[in-house]
Amino acid sequence: MRDNPTHIRAFGADPVRRERTLRRIFTPFLQRQLEGGRILGAFAGPRLVGVAALAAPGGCQPTLADRGRALPVLLANGPVSALRMRAWVRVWARRDAGMPTHWHLGPLAVAPEWQGQGVGSRLLSQLCDHLDRQRGLGYLETDLPENVRLYRRFGFETLASEPVIGVTHWFMQRQPDG
Repeated sequence: MRDNPTHIRAFGADPVRRERTLRRIFTPFLQRQLEGGRILGAFAGPRLVGVAALAAPGGCQPTLADRGRALPVLLANGPVSALRMRAWVRVWARRDAGMPTHWHLGPLAVAPEWQGQGVGSRLLSQLCDHLDRQRGLGYLETDLPENVRLYRRFGFETLASEPVIGVTHWFMQRQPDG
């Protein structure tokens, strides 16, 4: 995810800085998802090569505590980065608020050297199985056209697309199967 267009736009050109920023933002969010959502990891021996998560209904928006922890991280990247992240989160929150009760997919990420080898598909398949067992509506956002194609293979349909901080985002949902 470090090299996703939105992350480059929001956090700048330095890949080390982007990765550090994403780790600091996602770690508390994923810890919270462990409580009520679902997180899967793909491993090659002891190495984590992929991760996929679902936030349970009502658990996908950042809490006040999440925002408080993220603010110093964002400000460390400068005010432009913080303002871009604010604009980005506002669009996502507006779209999310219009969805009925749903399971929110994200993040789904695979180490670059493992992409294209089925890791993401296996993780996504397991998440979709969980959605089906729960009879849950799945929802996600992506900024990569190749991800749109991947998600469509698993039954996600594009609801809308719009620019977010200058990068096109697709908003997708999946009805439970069966």
